[in-house]
Amino acid sequence: MTDYDVLRVFCAPNGGYGNELGVVRDGSALPDPDERQAFAAELGFSETVFVDDPERGVVDIYTPSARLPFAGHPCVGTAWLLDVPELVTRAGVVGARLDGEFSWIEARAEWAPPRTLRRYATAAEVDDLAVPPPGSGCTPGPGRTRPRDGSAPAGFPAAATASTRTRRPARRHCC
Repeated sequence: MTDYDVLRVFCAPNGGYGNELGVVRDGSALPDPDERQAFAAELGFSETVFVDDPERGVVDIYTPSARLPFAGHPCVGTAWLLDVPELVTRAGVVGARLDGEFSWIEARAEWAPPRTLRRYATAAEVDDLAVPPPGSGCTPGPGRTRPRDGSAPAGFPAAATASTRTRRPARRHCC
């Protein structure tokens, strides 16, 4: 059994809403990247973080379909959970600090994946787009935007400084 925490990042002041994130505090429970990828796919969150060294903030980030060098949403939540001054991602060191109810991170703009922006004239054109396969990212309802490259829906397209309101994690277990 692998224990994991569920965090809500970017939630309302009352703790509602937000973007859920899975965090496996004991990354050694699943050391193999293929096992981590399978576990992230099983959980189905937009991202799942494996903490390899909680004191130094060494983390490994996965979506249900890919391993990421960096993503803003999981770094904000994990920095809050671990209460460390920095996180070490595959992309590099992410500065982190807690300020009252907010958690802040700093990262480099070039760590964000490139995006292709397209403008559609009508909601009907968006509705006609092919939906990515399950587990490949966000697939909201008709007329809403969604990532077209299979990447996670969260992340920052510029140098990231983010704040969040986050609830204490709910403890869940998965086999």
